[in-house]
Amino acid sequence: MGQSSYKKAKRASSHKLRAAVIILIACVCGWFVMELEILGVRALTPYFGSAVYVVTGSVIGVFLLSLSAGYMLGGWLSRKAISARALGFNLMVAGAWLCVIPLLIEPVCDWMFNMGLDEKWGSLLASLVLFGMPTALLGTVSPIAARWLTTRASDSGFNAGLVLALSTAASFAGCIVTAFYLVLVSLRYTLYISGATLLILGTVIILKKVKQIPSNQSSPLEKGI
Repeated sequence: MGQSSYKKAKRASSHKLRAAVIILIACVCGWFVMELEILGVRALTPYFGSAVYVVTGSVIGVFLLSLSAGYMLGGWLSRKAISARALGFNLMVAGAWLCVIPLLIEPVCDWMFNMGLDEKWGSLLASLVLFGMPTALLGTVSPIAARWLTTRASDSGFNAGLVLALSTAASFAGCIVTAFYLVLVSLRYTLYISGATLLILGTVIILKKVKQIPSNQSSPLEKGI
């Protein structure tokens, strides 16, 4: 009986740790989504100005559209056995893209002007090219995380709400820190560090999946980290 209680306690502790790691991943990605949005406005302002159609129409609009696409893709991936590897790959690609954004801003914005686009449509297309893909990839995290946390159908709504609530709170923190401090330090180095962080996180997730010992039973990595 004592050994049985010990095993139950160990499983409960392992489950709590796994849930904490999953939620942490969702929060980290929520932070970076809002950080990228704030930095996106800052990056486009020298080229297209800070009018309301640049900030709200172009940047925010592109982020909302990209997140919706990412949520759909993440929901589809969450049903697959490869969801852990797919998420790791998505984070690595998003991280690599963040690292190259500082090198792309000027040529992309100049390209928009050379096409004869005005500030409205130029900023919209520039936002889509620069920020659409990484935002969509980061958007895949929340649906996958909610699925990983769910072991009973009755818990699905609560887990989805938990992931969205905490990742949105992390987005709020990322918004404040980026707008108040990081944007004043260095846009370039902030993107480099953020991209490197996502690259490392994605690599860790993939390596943990690769090192998983095959078994007849579904492993924790089939459901999540």
